[in-house]
Amino acid sequence: MARPYVITIACEKGGVGKTTLATNLAIYLKGLAEDLPVTLFSFDNHFTIDRMFQLKKTSGNKHVGQLFSGSAASELVEAGQYGVQIIPSSLDLLELQHQVRNVDQLAQILSRSHLNGLVIIDTSPVLDIYTRSALFAADRIIVPIKDAPSLENCRNLSRFLTGHNLSQSTLRLLPCLIDTRIHFDGPFRNSYQLLKAYAINRGYRCFEGFIAKSPKVESLVTNPEGKIYPILTHGRGTDVHLQFMHLARQVYLDYLQNGPVRMNEIADQRYSLDNQLAREYRERLARLQDVCLCCDSATPAEGVWPDAYYLESSDGSVAGFIEEKCFLDLILYDCYGEQRGTPSDDSLRELFIESAERSYILLQHNQLSRDQAQIDFYRLDQHGEKISGRRLLLKERGRFGRQNESKLLQLFRKIGAEEPFAGHKLLLAHRTGAVPTSILEHQAYHQWQTVLSRVRVDLAAESGISAEG
Repeated sequence: MARPYVITIACEKGGVGKTTLATNLAIYLKGLAEDLPVTLFSFDNHFTIDRMFQLKKTSGNKHVGQLFSGSAASELVEAGQYGVQIIPSSLDLLELQHQVRNVDQLAQILSRSHLNGLVIIDTSPVLDIYTRSALFAADRIIVPIKDAPSLENCRNLSRFLTGHNLSQSTLRLLPCLIDTRIHFDGPFRNSYQLLKAYAINRGYRCFEGFIAKSPKVESLVTNPEGKIYPILTHGRGTDVHLQFMHLARQVYLDYLQNGPVRMNEIADQRYSLDNQLAREYRERLARLQDVCLCCDSATPAEGVWPDAYYLESSDGSVAGFIEEKCFLDLILYDCYGEQRGTPSDDSLRELFIESAERSYILLQHNQLSRDQAQIDFYRLDQHGEKISGRRLLLKERGRFGRQNESKLLQLFRKIGAEEPFAGHKLLLAHRTGAVPTSILEHQAYHQWQTVLSRVRVDLAAESGISAEG
């Protein structure tokens, strides 16, 4: 599968020429290799890219913010002028920040996007989650600097790379908006040489050359017509044209020599993680008991009842399903003393099923003496916080009278809860639908484990639970 080589244009200081660099570099790269796909988008809240490249006015239904909402990147791309593809910009990126869960999300999206060639990302002058995501995904980070403050701000970009175990060699500085009319006495004859020397002294790598300040180039962006013109077509007579040609060749050669290293790394990591998650899922499936943990009836051919409760002991030694009817009988008759077939029976069942859809159930067993056990029944919310609770004191029937024993005690006995005075906990979740075993998949099981880790605390020690016997 072809993957893109990602170029991120970033600097925490505004007014250094990031967008001019991103837009014109895309056009020059396309001019160097006509068959090379070049895709451009921006995480800044201006619409320069759209005004410069968009072929026609669109409905606005597609925009860069949708990259993080599940839309495929290849479906958001539009053909643009000069052969450059774009993803339309958005004014709502601030409101959509909550969609970006972590800095590797964009890299994951681009690694499986079916985009190839070059992807150029323009960023805002703020190290927000969008900029950090673009840095994390980049094969090459180009940092335009025009003065000492913009050079000093490179420290934050460098720290980000270090903090995520990414190579500093990804970073390349490019002096921009250099006023070539200014000359100095001494070893550094102009601003370019001075900035480059400062950058190298601080351990940064630089591109060869610079981008000069040019009134002609500035007029291509600011003019009475309100249009934005590229340097390649409207600034050929300027030094900046030659400088962009030189820069584009360096970037293109870098792409040819190295290719999409970052996207390949991300894809390899994802492949390895997917294999690990699949293996862990198979292991969890293999742990499941092949009978109902309440009545011992065999599971259906599909492996589990469509309406059942997933159960796991707090020590992980037992995992399986209880058929819904069995579990309702167990809870309603043992915990609530309801008689089967009474008018309130059906109402209680419906109420219990409805509440179970939005909660977890915790059963905790403690052997108080040889002939008496304590069962605590809790309903927990999605975060593992206690909603309600009930305590039962149940008498053992003796070794030869267990056929009439409480089904709750029988359930705990099956998981080995016969050690004197040892507490055992069972956590249950209601599962309905075609694939109840989906609770064992990565995200769902991670939530399950989060709740299970909370209930390992001895909730029975809490006060305010009435005892019933």
